[in-house]
Amino acid sequence: MEKNRNNYCQRMLALIFAATFTAVMYVNQQALIYQMGLKLKTNSDIYTKLVDHNKILVYNVLNLSSPVTLERRLLAKEVELSMPSKWHVVKNDHSPKKVVLNSKELAKKGPLSNLFAKGR
Repeated sequence: MEKNRNNYCQRMLALIFAATFTAVMYVNQQALIYQMGLKLKTNSDIYTKLVDHNKILVYNVLNLSSPVTLERRLLAKEVELSMPSKWHVVKNDHSPKKVVLNSKELAKKGPLSNLFAKGR
């Protein structure tokens, strides 16, 4: 009888342990599903904002590069432009400065930088 009672207690403890474990895992899975839903909503909102921002930027680029817009701006500022002839020379005041590196500076940068600096 005592052996039967111990066996019954062991079965009940195992059943309680299994039920508790299953309940905890279920709650954990529900919490993870909720967190994933929130993350998905946040990502969806960010994606929508980025798509809208991209559309605005594309519109601005297309609008700014339009020859009609450039013509209107130049006319508004009263800028007179004429096509240069073949013999005209145009000076650009805002030309980029050339960077010339001597061999000592190249040696300081390392052996791999010499591969990319040759011929420039």
